[in-house]
Amino acid sequence: MLKKAALLSLFWGVCLGTLSAQSNERLDDLLSQAPARFDSTTYLILSAVKQVPDTATPADAFAAAAAGGFVPKTAKPEDPVSVQDLSYLLMKALKLNGGLEWTFLPNPRAAYRELAYRQAVNDSGGPDRAVAGDEVVRTLSAVQAQRSGE
Repeated sequence: MLKKAALLSLFWGVCLGTLSAQSNERLDDLLSQAPARFDSTTYLILSAVKQVPDTATPADAFAAAAAGGFVPKTAKPEDPVSVQDLSYLLMKALKLNGGLEWTFLPNPRAAYRELAYRQAVNDSGGPDRAVAGDEVVRTLSAVQAQRSGE
């Protein structure tokens, strides 16, 4: 009986360790990107809010984001992410409330203006500036911190 419990514990430890290692590899990949790609960015954000499982691939996350209307219709997985694209993805995926512009005209520009107002995104360089992977992670952290403080 003890042997079975030890083997079962070992099995679950290996399974859980593999999943977290896979997720860490994807995070490392995103952090090394300059500019960040849509597929890696959507994976990080959608897996953070549990809209895709941690075991999903970045391609799966991009497909889910495209189906949900979180990314521009013309976007491709390898395209660079702009500040306004990141803002829109965050506002939609995290289901954030915004001001009048976001409420009545939810679009990437309104999302950018809302998160710039909240000081969650770096607004230097304007809304079309491409973001690096580390900025994606910092922005997601800032938005989640503000969200938990609401």
